[in-house]
Amino acid sequence: MIYVYCDGASRGNPGPASYGVHIEDAAGGTIADFGEVLGNQTNNYAEYQGVIAALRFLTASEHRVVTIRLDSKLVVEQLSGRWKVKSPEIRELVFEASQLLGAFDASLEWIPREQNSIADANANSALDDGAFHTEDDALPLSAVQPRSIRAPRQHLEPTTIVVIRHGSTASTTANLISGGDGEDPELNETGVDEAIRAAKAVTPLLAFFNLPPVSSIIHSPMRRTTQTADALLEVVGVESASDERLREIAFGDWDGKSMTDMELESTAEVAKWRSSTTQKSPGGESVLELQGRVLALITQVVSENQGKTVALVTHMMPSRAIAKLAQQSAESTYWNINFAPCGISIYRFFGTGLVETFAINSCAHLIQG
Repeated sequence: MIYVYCDGASRGNPGPASYGVHIEDAAGGTIADFGEVLGNQTNNYAEYQGVIAALRFLTASEHRVVTIRLDSKLVVEQLSGRWKVKSPEIRELVFEASQLLGAFDASLEWIPREQNSIADANANSALDDGAFHTEDDALPLSAVQPRSIRAPRQHLEPTTIVVIRHGSTASTTANLISGGDGEDPELNETGVDEAIRAAKAVTPLLAFFNLPPVSSIIHSPMRRTTQTADALLEVVGVESASDERLREIAFGDWDGKSMTDMELESTAEVAKWRSSTTQKSPGGESVLELQGRVLALITQVVSENQGKTVALVTHMMPSRAIAKLAQQSAESTYWNINFAPCGISIYRFFGTGLVETFAINSCAHLIQG
């Protein structure tokens, strides 16, 4: 167990702001002290940036069991999911911190201000004298850095993730709802051809971006995704495994029905489902539940495959969840991206804090020549 103390400072609230972090072991020995200036921001913003900075630092260390202590009850309760977050800006910070927390066995504790004096002093030191990091705990930069010179420098070696939606099925062609809990259709003739084309396209597409070749494949256990993954396996010849977390969202009673018919027969119910990530279709699964399992898988894959490329073969809704995670976009953008059968997307994850997007729904390989 290690202990992370975080604090934020904002002179004027909003005003000149900074965060401070103090990390120590169970015996009270210092592991790290650092702080950073943030420009003109609110105190809440600074508090969250302290938590995020601490977790990013620890992601590149061997420490995984942590207690995070803050004197902000608001941050503790919001990150614990007990209090709502109204500010869109803070909501994005909560999402980012929650992503990072997924890599740890972590607990959050509120402490009185007087017990957070070192983190408070670090925040004020950064505000008065500029950003600092104790010399003996500075982390080396990763060998691979983001392509953009404007992106923050990274300490973790990145994990490249290739996301492939399965090929067409009879349900795809008929525009029927096909979830993870209903009938499990196999690829039709068109779908088999799409899977073969996608399998042949992955390696040259990665090479075009100068990214590592596929080292493993993880696929949804459903038939259509398994068949699509098998086509890729024939080309790249690497280890392949199924994972329930990549299964399509469960649609419950809607499975097998036409969405066009559903919009006519259950207009209000469909509209309510589309307008909320917590709303479930009858007997089905919410988008928030889907995002939770997909995030857990991505966090694990990124942590265990630094410097490698992993191909994920999945469905429409998990593909959207991964794209949203990569773009760190708001909930309202969830429905904006369409993924064609056997479309290919490529992301490079530096932990889960920074993600580069190289391709979304690339379909050039599907054009009949």
